[in-house]
Amino acid sequence: MERCGSRGVRYDSNTVLGKSDTRLEGKSLRLASGSSMLGGDAMAGKRPTRRDVAEKAGVAPSTVSLILGDRSEALGIAPATRQRVEDAAKALGYYPNRHIRAVRSGRTGILGLYLRSDQWGTSTGYWAAMRGALERAVSEADLQLLVHCAPEGCLTEEAFARQAGGVVDGVIILNSGQDPIANRLIETGMRAVEIGDRFSPLPYVAIDDASGVVQTMEHLAARGYRRPAFVNFQSPYEGNPRQRQEAFLEAGRRLFGEESVCLEVRDEVQALDGILALDPRPDAAVCSSDELAFGMLSLARSRGIRVPEELALVGFDCIPTLGATLTMTSVCTPMGDMARLGVQKLLDLIEGKAVAAATILPVTLFVAFRERSPSDDFDALRTAL
Repeated sequence: MERCGSRGVRYDSNTVLGKSDTRLEGKSLRLASGSSMLGGDAMAGKRPTRRDVAEKAGVAPSTVSLILGDRSEALGIAPATRQRVEDAAKALGYYPNRHIRAVRSGRTGILGLYLRSDQWGTSTGYWAAMRGALERAVSEADLQLLVHCAPEGCLTEEAFARQAGGVVDGVIILNSGQDPIANRLIETGMRAVEIGDRFSPLPYVAIDDASGVVQTMEHLAARGYRRPAFVNFQSPYEGNPRQRQEAFLEAGRRLFGEESVCLEVRDEVQALDGILALDPRPDAAVCSSDELAFGMLSLARSRGIRVPEELALVGFDCIPTLGATLTMTSVCTPMGDMARLGVQKLLDLIEGKAVAAATILPVTLFVAFRERSPSDDFDALRTAL
């Protein structure tokens, strides 16, 4: 091999690329007799067609179209025949032409995801984790996801127009809160679902926020905490944080016999300063999100505050990208299940099927610390598991 000026690398005729007798001669690629770039039974130098699959599977080309177009069950084609065709297609490296399928079905095979400006400007946290879960769910359904990121100040009508221009078969929105996009989608008949918001006018998939907060409060009470505070980021979109706060106040009255403190803050600095300024000072902070709790955890440690010995912190969502699940107790949100059920609900709507207006999923509390038992002194040390 020798370097060929600024044009890159030139391979001589003896450069071997793999186990087969495949070589580069000058700038041309030569396939030795019987070898294949596709592997297996794939056809050398020729893109496999529907007829090739039909011949290998021993069926008619029209049967291949029905099976690979996901219409075999509706037409009563035997599972064994379906499997034979799928195996033949895989062996040949055949994939249906998406453009032809779209023309015939009237569908693009693309789902839209609408994100507000505060939902797409981060690579970590809840929104990033949910986007990742949706991307996996859409891929598993053999579809594509088109993400529309609405810039700050983007008008609802403009955002809707970008989704409803015939490119997507349906739209997914996340925790819309007071955003009018949900009602606009309903008015125009666009098939859409929401993930996360239990007050959505659209069919939705959400979690039992109240149960997560109650589990958290009972966990703290069982370990001797008596003055928890609820901390939430300031946001114009009420939705889930408001539900969590209401559940916190109700559980506080039941477990501690008094009204608990709630704080709305700009960031973790204001959150921790607010906690420390209260008299009597809270001994635990129940945060509405992992982002806030993990930010408070890092700040508290930098100031020499022992967590959880002096201040217990509980997050919400168990987001792995923050590392929160390794160091902090948190309510685990089943994002993968939310995404899969949301995608399936949207696909059912697209196919004209009836769907449940609400799907509520349970949550569990992940305890990251071996915290004190009720018999321990208030200042007893608690160590990480």
